[in-house]
Amino acid sequence: MRVGLVGAGFMGGVHLNAYAGIPQVEVVGVADARIESAVAGAEMVGARPYASYEELVAAEGVEVVDVCLPTAFHRDLAVRAAGEGRHVILEKPIARTMKDAQEILEAFSADGPRLFVGHVVRFFPAYVGIKQKIDAGDLGTVGVVRTSRRSPFLLGWNDWYADWRVSGGVLLDLVIHDFDFLRWALGEVERVYARGMLGREYNRLDYALVTLRFQSGAIAHVEGHWGYPAPFNYSIEVAGSKALLTVDSTEPAALQLIGGAPGEVPDLASGKSPYEKELEHFIHCIESGEAPIVQAQDACEALRIGLAATESVLTGESVTLGGSG
Repeated sequence: MRVGLVGAGFMGGVHLNAYAGIPQVEVVGVADARIESAVAGAEMVGARPYASYEELVAAEGVEVVDVCLPTAFHRDLAVRAAGEGRHVILEKPIARTMKDAQEILEAFSADGPRLFVGHVVRFFPAYVGIKQKIDAGDLGTVGVVRTSRRSPFLLGWNDWYADWRVSGGVLLDLVIHDFDFLRWALGEVERVYARGMLGREYNRLDYALVTLRFQSGAIAHVEGHWGYPAPFNYSIEVAGSKALLTVDSTEPAALQLIGGAPGEVPDLASGKSPYEKELEHFIHCIESGEAPIVQAQDACEALRIGLAATESVLTGESVTLGGSG
């Protein structure tokens, strides 16, 4: 499968490193407006560098376009690639606005090229283990979930992470991981309330605390922090009527089960990174025609939750969602 990657920044580098471990993929070109970044990215996988998407597809037979551009630029390139008959792997979030997201979905709605959105937490062994325990009923009825995701403030092209109009801030770029996972594990969100630093002068510091109420009655408290003065880390605690399950990336035993009937804790050992698993899965789905673990509509719903949380921060009011669709 011939892949062309567009956007050789931080996430582009992560994707290229993952592709290096997938033998059925040939990365034929890397495009970035900063040609030095394209050169560095191309060297990682033995590809050729280009200064633009146009140059890339004119020179190479690209079957799959991997888009790692700033969020606000997702729509234009995804829609264009779909019109040219190319499959698209789009780094999360799917888009900056629901209008853009819907336009992307419509571009891929007919039989033809396929769209895959990189909500990689679904491929982290610890989170897969949590989902398995919930689905098996080992935790009983889930009542309360607490998550936290903390990261240093990222630097990117034109400092785009610091431009809320482009990135959407910590809610759309970081906490959206938890929004997607929680919806995957617990079902549709009914109501959102959030507080955060949006609208204040945060100077590379962004923080949000979100409360989600699910249609099932479960409550999730979701914390996100950009500008954390230590390495990236995450944690999640799931409390059910039978048992409590916790994951903390800073602890040696990442997943711990407290209470409940004796049983196996999922094996978290893996020789592959979650990004390699994710991209390998997407390529397999293209080759086989199988449905992906992450549907494009799932990505839209995660964005919808993130935008509702943003609205709640700005208005100080809770926001009611109408379910998926």
